[in-house]
Amino acid sequence: MKDVVMLGGFQELEADFIADNPGLTLFHCHQQEHMNFGVMALFDYGR
Repeated sequence: MKDVVMLGGFQELEADFIADNPGLTLFHCHQQEHMNFGVMALFDYGR
């Protein structure tokens, strides 16, 4: 499953979600330059 939110410069988003797929999940921006500068995190969650 993919969930994508497009934001423009200096926009913010607040989102609620149900964490029902245990394991590693990559939270990231789809622009490589942004990922290079840290807009990326690996989450690991369980039940």
